[in-house]
Amino acid sequence: MPTSRRQLHAFDVRSVLLFASLTLGGTAAVMAQNQGTPPAKTASTTATTTTTATLAITPTAVFKRADRNRDGQLAREEAEHLPSVAAQFDQWDRDGNGQLSLQEFLQHTQPAR
Repeated sequence: MPTSRRQLHAFDVRSVLLFASLTLGGTAAVMAQNQGTPPAKTASTTATTTTTATLAITPTAVFKRADRNRDGQLAREEAEHLPSVAAQFDQWDRDGNGQLSLQEFLQHTQPAR
């Protein structure tokens, strides 16, 4: 019984290795993105979660989240967590007290009407 062996060329070996590494790398990336996120049970649950998350991102919610000590004022150190606010902090601080009130913050974050 004659056996014929196929000789693998360097190009074939490199192609198989490239395909395998891309597949494993892509799989690892997908698995890393799914870590810590519970799977959605139904489409309606996903829609509700997305809507709730979208509604929670308002300028007031951003201000409250950045106000770490919950004093109702955004100090310069707290504003450092919001780079665009930190860059304009002195212009936004109308009364010059070194802190942004919610009203001062909203004047610059609300869309023009």
